[in-house]
Amino acid sequence: PGALPAAEMDSKILKAAILNGAIELLPENLSTLAIIPLQMRLVYQIGQSYGYELDRGHIKDLLAALGVGLTSQYLEEAGRKLLGGLLGKAGKGIFGGLGKQAVSSGMSFASTYALGHVTNQYYAGGRQLSTDMLKDAYQHVMQDGRQLQARYLPQMQDTARGLNTAKILSMVRGGGI
Repeated sequence: PGALPAAEMDSKILKAAILNGAIELLPENLSTLAIIPLQMRLVYQIGQSYGYELDRGHIKDLLAALGVGLTSQYLEEAGRKLLGGLLGKAGKGIFGGLGKQAVSSGMSFASTYALGHVTNQYYAGGRQLSTDMLKDAYQHVMQDGRQLQARYLPQMQDTARGLNTAKILSMVRGGGI
């Protein structure tokens, strides 16, 4: 199939991770509405690059197999928002304190990064990975994502400065990244 070259795929996944990390840094609480649809779009685009046409049900099944249940992610998100809000009150700064950056954008960056790489492995391998293998791979790559997050935080901050509600909603509806 016409899969993207590895470097292009890695770049696409990293851009999506930086974007989702950046959305988390914004003061508006758009992240819950934007990040999961953008993650689903990434899964869709990766599947498409391997010649798979995916529907929402298939994407949700894959996310569930990875242990990225949408409900658990929303609950996690709500918990992070609360924690970020509490930490934000204690700190000052352009995005509401370092606590919120470290907690929220790190999770969105790492989860998007892991999701992209594991989805890529899954489709590259002809969708042959078992649920256990997918979960293990996701947890492993999630650790990598958490370690990379600090390195890419300046890019997330730069990206966040260029975002606004209209831009994010346009991306969620299918505009470019």
